[in-house]
Amino acid sequence: MEQTKKFKAIIVGGSISGLTLALCFEKANIDYIVLEAREKFAPQVGASVGLFPNGLRILDQLGITETIERSTEPLKKGYLRSSDGKTFCRTKIFEQLHERHGYTFIFLERQQLLSFLYEAVTDKSKLLANKKVDKIAEDQHGVKVTITDGSVYEGDIVIGTDGVWSSVREHMWKEMEKDEKLAAVLEEDRQALFCEYSCLFGISDKVQGIHEGRTNVIYRSGTSFLSAVGKGGTIYWFFFEKLPEVYKAPNIPRFSEQDAIDSAEKQADSLFTEDIKFAEIWKQRRHAVKVAMEEGVIKRWHYGRTVLLGDAAHKYTANFGMGANSCIESAVVFTNTLYDSLKEKPDGLDHNDIEQIFTTYQSKRQAHVEGVCTASSETTRMEALDGFKRAIMGKYVFPLLGDGVKLNMVKALMLPSPTLSFLDKPTRPHTIPYLDEEQPKGWFSWLGF
Repeated sequence: MEQTKKFKAIIVGGSISGLTLALCFEKANIDYIVLEAREKFAPQVGASVGLFPNGLRILDQLGITETIERSTEPLKKGYLRSSDGKTFCRTKIFEQLHERHGYTFIFLERQQLLSFLYEAVTDKSKLLANKKVDKIAEDQHGVKVTITDGSVYEGDIVIGTDGVWSSVREHMWKEMEKDEKLAAVLEEDRQALFCEYSCLFGISDKVQGIHEGRTNVIYRSGTSFLSAVGKGGTIYWFFFEKLPEVYKAPNIPRFSEQDAIDSAEKQADSLFTEDIKFAEIWKQRRHAVKVAMEEGVIKRWHYGRTVLLGDAAHKYTANFGMGANSCIESAVVFTNTLYDSLKEKPDGLDHNDIEQIFTTYQSKRQAHVEGVCTASSETTRMEALDGFKRAIMGKYVFPLLGDGVKLNMVKALMLPSPTLSFLDKPTRPHTIPYLDEEQPKGWFSWLGF
C-alpha cells in the first residue's frame, strides 16, 4: 500500500467509532493517534451492544468477527410479549439473516467489543489513555490538541469520536461562530439532539427459565422492555420509559445511581414472561445504569480541519439496535474517502482537499443515518404503544407481516453496508449480494436471491 507519512490524524475518543477508525487507519497505513480521556481503554460501564450483519461484515474484514462469535451466543428466536408476559408473536429471522447475509445478530458487552478492537490494533503506542482534551487550535496548516496534562499533539485533522456529548463538537461549534453565514445551521445543530425516553439498561447473570439465544420485547403503554440472552445465560436488558416532556439539548437530563434504583423498584413486579418478573432479573444484575436516550442527526458534521464521526454526529434510540453498526459503517466510509485522496496526493493534502474529503464523507452517510434514526425513533414509540396508530401497528399489524416482510425490511439496511475498498471483501457464503458486490443478472435477481 501507499506510504502516507506526511499526513496525520488525531482521533479524540476511544469509543467503538474511535477504535474502529484506528484499526481502519492501520490497515490503510494512515498515520494517527487516539486520545482517550479515561484511564484505560474498554472500561466497564454496564452497557451492551448489538451487532447486525452490516457491522459484523466490516469487523470480519478487520479480522475480529470470528473472535466475537467464539465469545458469544448467536440469537435464534425472538418473542414479542404483552404487558402480561404472554407471547403474541414469534420470529426466527435471526437464523435466516445468517443464510441471507452471511452473519446473524449478536449481543455482547460493549466492553468486550472495545477490548477486541483494542487488541486488534498492532501498534498500541498510538492508543493513548488518560488524555483528556483541554483545547484544540487549528489553522490553514494543521491542528494542535492540548491535553489537560500539558502535552500537545499535532496533526493535519482532528476527528471527534468522543460520543454524544462531544468536546470536539463543542470546539467545532465555537469555530463556526466566527462565520456569520453558518449562524442558522449552528443554532439548529445546537438543539438537534432531543430526548423523550429514558433507558435503564444493565447486564444480569442467568435467571432460571430464561433461555440462551432468545430475545424478548415486552410492549407496554408508555414503556417497553427489551432483552437478549447470550452465552451462559447472560441477560442484556433495557427498560425504556417515556418521560413527562420532551427535552432539547443542552437541557437533556442526567440520571443518578439512585434514579436507576428507583426505576427498578417501580418496575419490580412488571412481567418479563408469564411467570418471571423484572425483580428477578434486577436481583441478578452485574451492572445497571439509567440514561437519557438522546436522538437526532446534526446538519453539519465538519468545519475547518475538524470532523465528527459516530454518536457525535448521529445518535439513535437503542430499541432498533443500529447505533454501533452505524458508527462502524461511518468509520469505513471516512477511511475509504481519506485513503482515496491520499493515494492521489501522497505528498500531502491542502485545506481544500480536506474540505472535500469531509464533504464527500458526510454526503455519503447523511441520508442513510437520518433514515436509520427515524426508524429507531419509530421503533421506540411503537414498542411503547405511543399513540393509537403506533399501538395498532405494534400489537396487530407488525406481527401479521411475517418473517419474510421483516427480513426484507432488514435487507434494505444490510445491503448498502460498506467495506474497506483497499482490502479483500469477506468471503462468507450468503444468498443476497451486498451492493458493493457483483449483482446477479436477469430475472432471477428479481426474486431477491
